[in-house]
Amino acid sequence: MILMKTTRIREKIKKFLGDRPRNTAEILEHINSTMRHGTTSQQLGNVLSKDKDIVKVGYIKRSGILSGGYDICEWATRVWVSSNCPGWEEGTPIIIDQEGNVTTGSPPENQF
Repeated sequence: MILMKTTRIREKIKKFLGDRPRNTAEILEHINSTMRHGTTSQQLGNVLSKDKDIVKVGYIKRSGILSGGYDICEWATRVWVSSNCPGWEEGTPIIIDQEGNVTTGSPPENQF
């Protein structure tokens, strides 16, 4: 039963990520508003990190009143990344500006 649920969640996530990367909070909101039983943030994190077709492409900064600032992961499908960033290397952030232009940032080891 659990396997079927994560399979449905995986398919729904891949469809949601089809047009552009999204952050974990957006994905969780989408799943929980479109699926009858939804998911937890912990289960979603497991699905996102273990699915070979979904990759982490960066972080966005959030500021919270109680917790201060924190990062939220941005996710994309490998298909979207290969079409929009042909030379992308895993671990390199993808930057999308407000006009929708896609560029890649420096690899993590060069960011200091």
